[in-house]
Amino acid sequence: MKRSKLEAYYEREFGPRDQEPDDSPDDSPDDQPVRRPRDSARRRRGGFGIGRMLKLTLMLGPMTLLLGAGFLMDCQGAAARGSWLPEIVHNTACARRNLAGRVLNLEGDLRTVANGLR
Repeated sequence: MKRSKLEAYYEREFGPRDQEPDDSPDDSPDDQPVRRPRDSARRRRGGFGIGRMLKLTLMLGPMTLLLGAGFLMDCQGAAARGSWLPEIVHNTACARRNLAGRVLNLEGDLRTVANGLR
């Protein structure tokens, strides 16, 4: 069989191989790798661990706060002076609600523009 380019490169750079690999299976027990039992500390546990729950909370926590504030916030008037939420949270929640309303009404707006162009 013809040598591959990789084999030719290997022989040119590093010289001929000392021993060709044998493809036939060897059943001798001396060549079998020794298997050690895994340490219990190195085993990975399935499911949600504390680390994954912390990551999930840090990722979804702010989004949940803004979503809840957007549903409960009164965006019609100015922010109430005695509000327990900072002004930036109020403005962000109102902007999110305004953006969601515009996206939901986008089809009707585009239909109106298309009808006006006809």
